[in-house]
Amino acid sequence: MPNRNMLESYRRILHTLNALGRELVSNTDAEDMAQKIVAAGIALLPLSICCLWRRDAAGSPDTLRLETVRGADRRKPLPGRLSLSGSISGRALETCRFQVVMDLATEPAWAEKIMVSQRGLVSLLCVPVLSEGHTPDGVLQCYTGVRHAFSDLEIHVAEALALQAGIVWHMVGMSAEAARLKEELKTRKRIDRAKEILMDQRDLTAEEAYRWIQKRSMDTRRSMRAVAETIILSETSGHYTSIPHALDLLNRPPRK
Repeated sequence: MPNRNMLESYRRILHTLNALGRELVSNTDAEDMAQKIVAAGIALLPLSICCLWRRDAAGSPDTLRLETVRGADRRKPLPGRLSLSGSISGRALETCRFQVVMDLATEPAWAEKIMVSQRGLVSLLCVPVLSEGHTPDGVLQCYTGVRHAFSDLEIHVAEALALQAGIVWHMVGMSAEAARLKEELKTRKRIDRAKEILMDQRDLTAEEAYRWIQKRSMDTRRSMRAVAETIILSETSGHYTSIPHALDLLNRPPRK
């Protein structure tokens, strides 16, 4: 049966993870949540540094970008990028499984060993972060300042934190996709309405009206939505014949 200290440790872990889980529901600030996740890592595990890295999809997919870190010496901050080539993080992402290094100093020249060589860090637990299904998108790195054998419980805690980081990233991605689809729907509705006006006023077919809008978009170097909204505005104001003049305004360079 677990002793009192072990029960207290379990209670603290569950309380912290539950609190993070509840906040995931309402907190839409991904950066704030990432900071709280690594702060929980420092609070629950015997770490000197806890940091969250994400694959730099916008730049080089073979590079990790430092998202947030807790416990690092401000005089020796961690670099903002980490190459996956020749790294323990790369192995974690490739295998979708945590990696443990008992003593970085005795290991081959991993990228992490070089990165922390002057920072007094010894042991490393590296856990992959899965943001969409089983697709690894980054890693949670847990460093200790002394030689440390990570227990099964500590590994499970790190995996739980990595899972929450993945949920945060997934929710941000879903929110961005929902916003994109919403804008696409608005654009489609504007263009459809403009097509109806052109079909009525110029006796065009739906395809011809679409091509008309498309050509004005290319001629004026403005979006089809901007052209469509000009047509709608002209028709709404009761001055459809002013459409050519309104479109002339689109030829003017946009204000900076």
